[in-house]
Amino acid sequence: MLQPLALIFKLNNNLIARSLDGLSEEELWRQVSGSGNPIAWILGHLTETRAGLLSEMGASFDCGWSRAFQRGSMLMDRSGYPSREVIQRAWTATHAAMRDAFSAVTPDRLSAPVTRHPVPGVETLADLIAFCGFHESYHVGQIGFIRKQLGHSSIAG
Repeated sequence: MLQPLALIFKLNNNLIARSLDGLSEEELWRQVSGSGNPIAWILGHLTETRAGLLSEMGASFDCGWSRAFQRGSMLMDRSGYPSREVIQRAWTATHAAMRDAFSAVTPDRLSAPVTRHPVPGVETLADLIAFCGFHESYHVGQIGFIRKQLGHSSIAG
C-alpha cells in the first residue's frame, strides 16, 4: 500500500533537484508576479511539512530552523530566512529520513489516528501521507511554473 505513496515523494525529490539546477540565489527569492511565494520559500515550506509528516510517522527530524515557512505567514525580507544552503541541506536530509520512515512504519500505525488534521477527511496516518504527497506535488508544480517564468527550462517532459 505504501510503495505508490513513497514513489510520489521520491519523484518529487528528483523534480525539486531539477528545479533548483542553474538557479541563482536571486532567482530563488524572486516573486515572479510581484506577489506569491518564491521558490526558496516554497522549498522551506515543503521541508517543514516533511518534518511534520516524519514526526507523525514516529521519526524525529529537525530542519534547523523554527517554523519560518508556515502556511498563511507573511513573506519577510529574505535575510530573515535560512540561507539557500541551509534550506537545501535540510531538504536533502529529508530524503533518507523519509525512506527510513516508510520502511519502518507498521500497518497498525498507518491506520492509527494522527494529531495533525490539515484538511477535513485526514484521520489516519495513511490519510496524512496521501494528503502530504498531494500537497507536495502541488507545490512542485508551482516551483516548475516559477522556474519557467524565470526563463529556465521545464523540469519534466
